[in-house]
Amino acid sequence: MKFRIAVRRGTLLACACATAMFCASARATEGGSDTIGEGAEGFFAGALPPAGFYGLLYYTHYHASQFNDSHGNSSIPGFKLDADVLIPRLIYMSNLSVLGGRYGAYALLPMERLSLDAGGSSFDRTNLGDLIGSPAMIAWGEGSLRAVAALEFVFPTGQYDRNSPLNTGKNYFTIRPIFGVSWFPYPGFEMSAKFTYSFNTTNTATDYHSGQLFHFDYGASYAVTTSARIGVAGYFVKQTTNDVQNGQPVNGDGFRGQVFAIGPGFRYEFKKGSIDIRVVKELLVRNRPSGEAVWARAVIPF
Repeated sequence: MKFRIAVRRGTLLACACATAMFCASARATEGGSDTIGEGAEGFFAGALPPAGFYGLLYYTHYHASQFNDSHGNSSIPGFKLDADVLIPRLIYMSNLSVLGGRYGAYALLPMERLSLDAGGSSFDRTNLGDLIGSPAMIAWGEGSLRAVAALEFVFPTGQYDRNSPLNTGKNYFTIRPIFGVSWFPYPGFEMSAKFTYSFNTTNTATDYHSGQLFHFDYGASYAVTTSARIGVAGYFVKQTTNDVQNGQPVNGDGFRGQVFAIGPGFRYEFKKGSIDIRVVKELLVRNRPSGEAVWARAVIPF
């Protein structure tokens, strides 16, 4: 890959905004959602490119046919969620040395199309999501072990209406430290992971404070030719603190989300740039939509 840092469903997670409007009493409109972009980074998560500007284009399609409760059971009759998200991303890498590594920065802005069926009603929304960026990214290593760290910020620039069942923006800020690593133990094989931790502010329109989230993407691939790789990839998300609204834990138990996903992946490297595709199935889902995701990513050096 070419850089490795977070985004989501680049923020991507369009499904993020879609846990919408079911339980007016519990208002779990923000409780199964995030802007992590889990699954966006599978292979080469810690290997950043040489100095220069790079354009990346992500696309994800997410489909969920149920919304799981805290016990992993379907909890919303007639639930169906589809999200298509296109995420352009710009990355800058320099030769400036900071803390023994190379300095870089990035920014991305998702474009989301959401469709939700729940409780006999249907909703659609197409609009821009929240702006995500990092003014501070550092990459280390050039051999068999490489790493990257960044501090990412999510700005509430996307469309948001507290009375809408679907929103492409979250209406709160997020600060997210990120660490990625790639290991090349022998020729043709790589193992990678990207770790993040999200701190969210309160949505002032609803007095809803989404809990903190631990997350990692993972991937392992093997070169079957000089240009093509096959492998396995996925992600894990675990909410570590309660969702709180009006000073009380949401749903009485904090509405803590969880998901694990796994599936096959393919990567092809061109003379300049690369493209990879991954398909994952979500398992062990709690307080979130449960479904499948397809991720595609193209890297284009300028």
